[in-house]
Amino acid sequence: MSQGKFGTRLSWDQLFMKVAETVSERTSCLYHHLGVVLVDDMHRIVSVGYNGPIRGEVNCSEVGCAKIHGDPETGMLKRCRGAHGEINAIINCIQPERLRGSTLYITEFPCFDCMKAMIQVGVKEIVFKNIYRRVVSAEKKELETEAWELALKMNISLYHYDTEKDERIPIRDVPN
Repeated sequence: MSQGKFGTRLSWDQLFMKVAETVSERTSCLYHHLGVVLVDDMHRIVSVGYNGPIRGEVNCSEVGCAKIHGDPETGMLKRCRGAHGEINAIINCIQPERLRGSTLYITEFPCFDCMKAMIQVGVKEIVFKNIYRRVVSAEKKELETEAWELALKMNISLYHYDTEKDERIPIRDVPN
């Protein structure tokens, strides 16, 4: 919170992370409740996105995860039917050129494929709340180090956001 002479208000980081958390409530993914907010250097929201199925596909919250529970008709395990929040935020952006130099506020650190997309559109910094762990099975998740390595190699500024302290913690190494 920012303290003024006559009251308090949210910091920019608090505001945008709260928006990302609210957007994440639209997620139908059973394992990654992910919300994304892309913000320009003037503190204007450029786009938002969340994890969800592609148009016309069923929601995982209704029929289960294709990777864990299988296809609702055949029971066969399949690839994820969802589009990640980061990709949806790019698709939802009316003026994609405004993404260049933007800040990504996200409830979970991006996966490797989404990190590549963020680099391609020109995101300069990422403020994340939680560490992403890829779903391997219903019982197992694993850290995906490639996304971290790529972000650091491409000089994207990474910050873990501590919601309790309203503080950005710089990340300079791949977490364990």
